[in-house]
Amino acid sequence: MSLGNVIGQLLQQGMASQSRSKLERAVGPQGLGGTDGGTLEQMLGGLLGGQAGGRNASGGALDGLMNTAKDFLGNQQAGGLTGGQVGGIGALAGALLGGGGGAAKGAIGGSAMAILGALAIKALQSRGNATSAHDSSATESLPQQQLETLTAPETERLLIRAMISAAKADGQISQQEMDKILGKIGSDGVTDEDRQLVIAELSRPMDLPGLVSEVPDETVAAEVYAASLLAIDVDTQAERSYLRQLAQALNLDAETVDQLHQMTGSPAV
Repeated sequence: MSLGNVIGQLLQQGMASQSRSKLERAVGPQGLGGTDGGTLEQMLGGLLGGQAGGRNASGGALDGLMNTAKDFLGNQQAGGLTGGQVGGIGALAGALLGGGGGAAKGAIGGSAMAILGALAIKALQSRGNATSAHDSSATESLPQQQLETLTAPETERLLIRAMISAAKADGQISQQEMDKILGKIGSDGVTDEDRQLVIAELSRPMDLPGLVSEVPDETVAAEVYAASLLAIDVDTQAERSYLRQLAQALNLDAETVDQLHQMTGSPAV
């Protein structure tokens, strides 16, 4: 099962009307694209290495994504980046925002999980110190096990639950809304088991305490909040109230929450 591909397709197609524009901001200069290049390479290398059995940024997972992204970034701009900025975040932006065809089809799951993980890391490292997000020692201090947790299958499932839970903030999802969400999930890279899990989550009543109880640490908590932000437009009182409850339940401090809102261009709650 690879629910990362489901997450990638939902973000790529836009789970909410503003999801794609928020994602573009997140990988642009006001988000991850504004991170120091060397630090970003280490961060993404660790995240992608965790997905691929320990491969690092100098080869393997990140190099593969860079290759699949070149054509996309060569023909269009994604997240404020161009074809001349293929390294690091450019590779992820190209694979996830480039349109989903050709060689990048198999890269969207890894790209989505790496972007969400990187948003969480940057938000947490930025609190209380405006320069900490550019401090490579902060990234290097993260244990490999923690990086692997950010992209683990269990975390993929948790993020799916978080996105769907956020979508239910205005009330239970109607059959029409369910069909719309399911229509964004193509067959490429998504198993029947993946699809059935999404259907089950869509049909299940909202359970915020149950969701939060499965969050293993602070970094995944920030990742859950980031995924939730990208899943909704945050344009109703119910959604703003849900996000406040979510942040409190996840024990996320105000600085981390504000940073995630700024990087994704989401309104404050």
